[in-house]
Amino acid sequence: MVTESCVQEKSIVANLGEIKVSGDPETVLSCLGVGSCIALCMYDPEAKIAGIAHIVLPKSNDSARSRENATKYADIAIPELLQEMRRNGAVRSRLVTKIAGGSQMFKAASTNNFDTGTRNIESVRTVLAEEAIKIDGEDVGGNKGRTVRMFVGEGKVQVKSVGGPAKEI
Repeated sequence: MVTESCVQEKSIVANLGEIKVSGDPETVLSCLGVGSCIALCMYDPEAKIAGIAHIVLPKSNDSARSRENATKYADIAIPELLQEMRRNGAVRSRLVTKIAGGSQMFKAASTNNFDTGTRNIESVRTVLAEEAIKIDGEDVGGNKGRTVRMFVGEGKVQVKSVGGPAKEI
């Protein structure tokens, strides 16, 4: 007799500008429709705490810092995610960090300074370097949207590009 696991995964979606953190091994953290945005995934393999940020724009200004959705900016979202991970028991030195997204979604963007995807990639890399956080895996650039899923129990990050197969980074 063959038995199958009936464990049902719980899904938590980080919408634009949101941060989500979980220590529930049955949970999957997701960012859907990641185009020029960046899905930033962090995982502490010892504490089994996972976090995800759906970063929309590269850099805030002074007035943006006081807004309700300030975590849509890379320079605000990354320190906030680190703080939330720590509050939930993660240890900074153990974090495994992966990024996905930063697509150039519109052809016209390649000829001017409005390529938000490239600017998001650069900003996320810069802020992570300033925070002394190493990037352990990435799937960035290109011109297709992605769905990013982070499996809390294992710390695995799966990226599925539009029209392509799912892959682990």
